Amino acid sequence: MRLPASVQEIADVIGRETALFLIGQLPTCYAGADGKRSTRVILYVPKDLKPTHRLVAILGWESARKLVQGFGGEILQPANCQEIYRRWRDAETKRLMAQGLSAAMLAEIMGVSDRHIRNIGKEIPQEALPTANDNRAGHHPASRSGAYGPSE
Repeated sequence: MRLPASVQEIADVIGRETALFLIGQLPTCYAGADGKRSTRVILYVPKDLKPTHRLVAILGWESARKLVQGFGGEILQPANCQEIYRRWRDAETKRLMAQGLSAAMLAEIMGVSDRHIRNIGKEIPQEALPTANDNRAGHHPASRSGAYGPSE
């Protein structure tokens, strides 16, 4: 998925994965009237970087240094990338469901309701989900040759 322009500028300096990680670590600001709230993130990039600065803790010295070189002294308001996160979360949820994780466990991991996990699960073709009673040949432990001795 393509990054919003405001995030792409950061990604051009520190890399896509690092930029997305940074956005995810920034505090969220809420704006707007009730019912029409929006969220955004704001980042001040210092002109001089100290080893104790929060950017160093989040990104490591080298990436934080690159960010300061590219944007030092600026206040950035990158997109919050919530749509990118939601797509990743839903794809990861489907992958983990296909591996057999329960809806309750996934809801706790992903920070959403059991119902949301079940709704995501409805999008997965049933053939992709493991079954509790898989009696197909070769899938049951007892169907392996030699499980109960030689068959004669």
